[in-house]
Amino acid sequence: MEKATKNLIVEVSAGIVIFTALLMLGSFFLYPRASVFAGLLLGMVLALAMFLSMALVLDRSMKSQDPRTVQKRGIISAAVRYLLLIAILVIVINWFSDRFNPVAVVIGVLGLKAGAFLQPVIHRIASRKDNNK
Repeated sequence: MEKATKNLIVEVSAGIVIFTALLMLGSFFLYPRASVFAGLLLGMVLALAMFLSMALVLDRSMKSQDPRTVQKRGIISAAVRYLLLIAILVIVINWFSDRFNPVAVVIGVLGLKAGAFLQPVIHRIASRKDNNK
């Protein structure tokens, strides 16, 4: 994996963590329940796992020369990712909704989107620090 790709993975992951931290801070004042914090943390872990899975599949796909293989690999990995996410959400809702707030889990998973949107900002901050060194 190239250095630029690794930096991108770190930046998006940092965005996911920052998003979750901000949500936890907000929920501390608005709805301070242990199940909400646990749900946000579980959602963050799921978002990070999904993002790392996507990054690894894309990295492998970039090295492949066959477009059909790339397409199949992408479709299969996306289907497996979302099936696992749905299965985890169903399990949380049915058996662990007293420990993990299901809405908080879904909002935590949306940290994947927030991390992607925060990446350019984090990249500018990181590159500014690198330029100052």
